[in-house]
Amino acid sequence: MKKFPVFVISMIAFSLGFYASEYRHQQRDIGTGVVASPVVSAVPERHNSLQHSSPSSHTTRSASPQQVPAAKAQSPLERANQLIANGAYGEAVRLLQQLLGQEPRNTEALWLLARVYEQQGLHKESVATWFRYLNIEIDAKKMEDALAYLAKYLIRLSENPAIFGESYEWLMLQINDLIKLTPDNGELHLLLAKMHLKLEEKEQAQYHALMAANQPETQARAEGLLAKLYEGTQQDDSPAEMQVPLIRFGGQFLVPVTIEGEKVKLLLDTGASISGLTASFINRHYPSVKSPKPIQLNTASGTVETYLFLVDTLTIDNVTFNKHMLARLPMDNADLFDGLLGIDILGRFDFVIDQQAAVLRLRKRQ
Repeated sequence: MKKFPVFVISMIAFSLGFYASEYRHQQRDIGTGVVASPVVSAVPERHNSLQHSSPSSHTTRSASPQQVPAAKAQSPLERANQLIANGAYGEAVRLLQQLLGQEPRNTEALWLLARVYEQQGLHKESVATWFRYLNIEIDAKKMEDALAYLAKYLIRLSENPAIFGESYEWLMLQINDLIKLTPDNGELHLLLAKMHLKLEEKEQAQYHALMAANQPETQARAEGLLAKLYEGTQQDDSPAEMQVPLIRFGGQFLVPVTIEGEKVKLLLDTGASISGLTASFINRHYPSVKSPKPIQLNTASGTVETYLFLVDTLTIDNVTFNKHMLARLPMDNADLFDGLLGIDILGRFDFVIDQQAAVLRLRKRQ
């Protein structure tokens, strides 16, 4: 019986010592910033034996779940963009050419290559690449953006004779090719009109000036160019001022005009940039059509595909215009008049329409 108290006392002392030891360990862990998890996983933790090898090591080890995955390898386009950002244009070009050798219809690579060539000052290579891009791009919005960019690019080149003084014909050819893809670009037509005028190719200059006059944003500038172009094309001994009698046609007027000896009546239309003859009249007098060239006319009903053609003479009163271009107008049933008289003719004069007297007053511009 005497041994019992000793045993109990021993157990109590052991317990007190154990809890005191645990308390001291806990306080030490808190002091060093280590916090033990209150939950113990039933799955034993895997020992992380992965070691980072040096760049020269070829040993491959399995990665633990905690390891950050390796960075994804760059695609050729990503690498090319990085090279361009670092100014390494030559290396970027080689990489893009290699990619296009494998994927010739990769529009992203073509777009990027065209821009890199431009940065390098290789303008002929850049323009050629833009045309390659335009031939295969199927996205309408991207196509529209590329056409607009290439048009501005060519216009910028034309304004820098230091670069293209010896490549004038090449530049004109590129603009002509681009116009086939965007025929309603007035800026390009206006540029070509000026270039042809510089070469004294007046018929071509007139054609492109008329095309530019058909676009609202270039109409005024094109009409000014046409006025310059028409200088010296009039054959007349008429007075400085003339009065042309008009024929009333409802609330409008018809102007008597002679075209290559044929008397016609043209509807006076100050809103028309280009004068022309109706389709029904042309069908009856087709031999009058010379050197037809395509044009898209903007009409009240929308855009119409037709053509311009050259007439040798067009006479109003005593004033004769030589080698003038007219448009074929989509008016098949216009039997009451033969065409329209527009600003391309009227704009050569200072004119006034006297509606009360039914007279067109023309004064030569000085």
